[in-house]
Amino acid sequence: MITAPRLCEASEVLERLKLKAYELEELLNVGIVAPVAGTGEPRYCAETIDRLASREQRTRLSDVLWWDFDLQQPAYMPAGAPWARSVDLPFYPFDDQEQQSWARRCYKLKKACAPFPYPYPERLARYRSRMEDRATKAFERKHGIKRPSRTRGIDVSIRGTQVKISRAKLRDLVWSKTMIRAGADLGITETALRGLCKRYMIPIPTRGHFNRKDPKKRPPKPKLPPLLSSRDKDD
Repeated sequence: MITAPRLCEASEVLERLKLKAYELEELLNVGIVAPVAGTGEPRYCAETIDRLASREQRTRLSDVLWWDFDLQQPAYMPAGAPWARSVDLPFYPFDDQEQQSWARRCYKLKKACAPFPYPYPERLARYRSRMEDRATKAFERKHGIKRPSRTRGIDVSIRGTQVKISRAKLRDLVWSKTMIRAGADLGITETALRGLCKRYMIPIPTRGHFNRKDPKKRPPKPKLPPLLSSRDKDD
């Protein structure tokens, strides 16, 4: 009998790693921590969080948050200690070239724009989505989890009639026009459409997405995440 892998919520991550909410948000933005399951509230691999709770790893988290680290060999590590990433768990220690490059750009721009917010939230959203996708796939491979096909159709009540529509088509619709117009095409309200997208894990554009007149300057349409089964949602 295969036991289900243990998952934890964000509140448990904050307590276990002794982080503030804004610090966890920073780590999510550079991919040090990534959720691996959950609809609505994200959930994290408990084994990963346990590893990150070690004194050495928590020091590395602090280094990332404060941008006070040596890319080659941190001073707090013993001389000659291996500086290698852990490939078996879905988190990404700060010794990955792509991650280092992204974090440099992210913190450099945030510092330049202070005290104003980071000016390119769509870049953060794309990077976080990619990190979460990697973490989820690594988690599924490790535990032998198979998700239902992402193109599986869903039953929606439209104008009082049950209609079967694929998640991909619904995703394409909400990324082709504003939520109000997309909802009007389906005969439902914008609020109902947002609720439908949340229920079936369909990513939606951020507010102001269609204010950009040039479509090339808009964030690209994201891939559909795996749709969790009802059993996964209850866990």
